Amino acid sequence: MTTISSFAAGSYITNRNTQNIVNLKDQIDTLSTQLSTGRASETYGGLGSGRVTSLSAHATLSALDGYDAAIDSAKTRVALASASVSQVIQLSTTLGTGLSNNILGSASATTNAQLARTTLDAALDTLNQQSAGQYLFGGRITDIPPVLSSDTILKGDAAKGLAGLTTLVQEQKAADLGAPDNTGRLKLTPAPAGGTTLRLGEDPNDPTGESRANFGFRFAQAPVATGTGIAVTQNSASAPTTAALNRAPQVGESFRVVVNQPDGSQKTLDLTVRNPVPPGSTDSFPLYPSAAAASAALNALGGEVASFQSAATPAITATFSGGQPAAYDIAVNTQPNPGDTVTISLKLHDGTTTKVTLTAKAPPATGSPGEFVIGADTAATAQNLGNTLKTALQTAASGPLSASSTTRASKDFFAGSPVAGFEPRRITTSASGTPVFAQAPQNKTVIWYQGEDSGTAARDTAAVRIGANRDLAVGGRANEPAFQEALAGMAALAVEMLADPAGAVTNDRFAALADRTSAILTNAKTSPGLPEIASDYSLASAALSGAEDHNRTTRATLQDSLDGIETAPMEDVAAKLLAVQNRLQASYQVTSMLSKLSLVNYL
Repeated sequence: MTTISSFAAGSYITNRNTQNIVNLKDQIDTLSTQLSTGRASETYGGLGSGRVTSLSAHATLSALDGYDAAIDSAKTRVALASASVSQVIQLSTTLGTGLSNNILGSASATTNAQLARTTLDAALDTLNQQSAGQYLFGGRITDIPPVLSSDTILKGDAAKGLAGLTTLVQEQKAADLGAPDNTGRLKLTPAPAGGTTLRLGEDPNDPTGESRANFGFRFAQAPVATGTGIAVTQNSASAPTTAALNRAPQVGESFRVVVNQPDGSQKTLDLTVRNPVPPGSTDSFPLYPSAAAASAALNALGGEVASFQSAATPAITATFSGGQPAAYDIAVNTQPNPGDTVTISLKLHDGTTTKVTLTAKAPPATGSPGEFVIGADTAATAQNLGNTLKTALQTAASGPLSASSTTRASKDFFAGSPVAGFEPRRITTSASGTPVFAQAPQNKTVIWYQGEDSGTAARDTAAVRIGANRDLAVGGRANEPAFQEALAGMAALAVEMLADPAGAVTNDRFAALADRTSAILTNAKTSPGLPEIASDYSLASAALSGAEDHNRTTRATLQDSLDGIETAPMEDVAAKLLAVQNRLQASYQVTSMLSKLSLVNYL
């Protein structure tokens, strides 16, 4: 119910004067508050039409505070990551320089092995770098060290029954040498008694070619003989193996395939079936409707398929067939002249080649390494040639091939991943008794990298919000290919003394190992390698600084805008306050005078 107040004649002017005084008092209170606080209003409503601008500006400033806090944290992270990459580059350079400068021999081998072990320790420690309690090179796993110690990497974890790099190197050396002849899996058939023709061929005891695709020597070209006394003819031509899958891999299934490239080196491909294949993807394998179609695509990946590995269930396996070993007959038709030579060019599975050259010497020379004595007749010469060739092949197998075994095993080891099916390759024995790589993970090898490995870009594993619509990728993984290369080079030199102490100090092997290690370390420092990773972090650092400068400019602009809306100008407020105080004082005086006015006083 509404109540209407009483109205007395002549009361309007009185009420109006009272309200004016109250209004003036409120104005004084408001101006006094503005003068003491420096703010135009204590509420957003008091800002009038400026309240929308004020609210928006405060929200943006609050967001900028968050961005700046994230940028400060990220700058520390990026600086440490960049320093870590630079340290790995420096360590690789120092070790490579040491290999180039040291004199060959047992002392040099021991010294460089010690230097390599120290370098490996430093690199692993660098890759376990932390920032604010988070490990920088473990991808999205930041609460545990991403890499193991060098002792575990080299020697394994006996308590868990896991082999280290030393075991893998020993297995690789044995498979490459090919006992009992130790001629790099080449078969040398001496000339029969009274005969003058010997035969040299690739391993004939490997019916599928799977073992030849991975171990020992292969012919780089046909043997070459100078002079007219010795003739070389081809007995059989080499043919590559082919792989046939037992079923077509399905979407989401992953596998590791190793192919032999034209230069003889091996390339490891970790592939996942995707349908459709994302544009530009380098780790995808299309979905095929049948095993035959998938097998054809597998054999067209760029080279001879050497090995296949998968952890899919039900199992995906590959059957190898079609491999044909090359073989050559070397016949002593007439007595060679002193100085005539026979040269055997051999390919190794790391992409390098080595040559075995034998030179004919006239009797009574006893024949030094690389020389065969011309016998009393062609049969005796053929016998001497065969004996010298076997010794030369054994020397090449214990030198360059053995060094190749070490570096290949090291690279295989560091290619190992915590992802199922992508662990380091392990050697088993096929039905024919030849060594092959297992197709199912053996789960008996140390996985040196303990971080996350989802297959996404390493930098994308950690991001920082530096703007309203801008995220900066600053992540990293210790198992990026460039880091793998650098660590493999360091470990190959460090492990040789453990895997083969007696042979490690021979000049030929050390020289071959030093050359290969230097090549691996150089490859790690060649773009796209460690320099590219360093560049990524340098660009990230520049982006953080740029975002920080942009945020500072934005904050200053918004603050100027807020000052114009929320800040009360002291001079204006003081002048207004004085004016209102004067008006209020005058109103009080007039009101006081009117309150004393009566008819008697008026008269």
